[in-house]
Amino acid sequence: MRKIIIATLLSLAFTSANANIIFSDDFDSEAPNSGSILNYGSFSNPSFANWTVSEGTVDLIANVNQWGISCAGNSGKCVDLDGSTKDAGTLSSKYFTLAAGNYILSFDISGNQRNRKRDTLDFSLAGFVNETIRLKGTKDFRTLSFFFTVGASSYGNIVFNHRGKDNIGMILDNVSVTEVNAPGALALLGLGLTGLAVRRRKQKSI
Repeated sequence: MRKIIIATLLSLAFTSANANIIFSDDFDSEAPNSGSILNYGSFSNPSFANWTVSEGTVDLIANVNQWGISCAGNSGKCVDLDGSTKDAGTLSSKYFTLAAGNYILSFDISGNQRNRKRDTLDFSLAGFVNETIRLKGTKDFRTLSFFFTVGASSYGNIVFNHRGKDNIGMILDNVSVTEVNAPGALALLGLGLTGLAVRRRKQKSI
């Protein structure tokens, strides 16, 4: 699995890179005058600015909400990927263009924060990233980052597809796609990916 590039490695890479942010959303601007909203983006609720919800529902979470769920950094807003209709949601970003180059898909994810159960999340980006993770409910937020290369100009989006039907899902925050083409950054990223490749699996529990 094109796997986790630890936050310190990413920080060093971006310091040496001429990073170009292609897509970024921390969900903080959603429903600015409201708190948490169940089944956000579905039914009569407001729509996400940068996402659509299909095949189920997700909940918009305001830190810290009445269910004790916190967002990354204990501030702002985030998304519970298994909404409140006993049918976990598919959250798809708006489409964007990827020119030929090297990129990192990054997001913050935590366990469901309400029980010890392992939840399963499938996610993809235009065929360049296609992964599955399983995360125990008690796991704190961590940043997951995935390096990929685009050979020719492409058009695509990010899709998070949470499995589950219990209204208790992983918590998503701070999603971004960044172009990094500086040679020093790529060398550093390559070293990190090589070290992690020995543990590559199609489905990873973290």
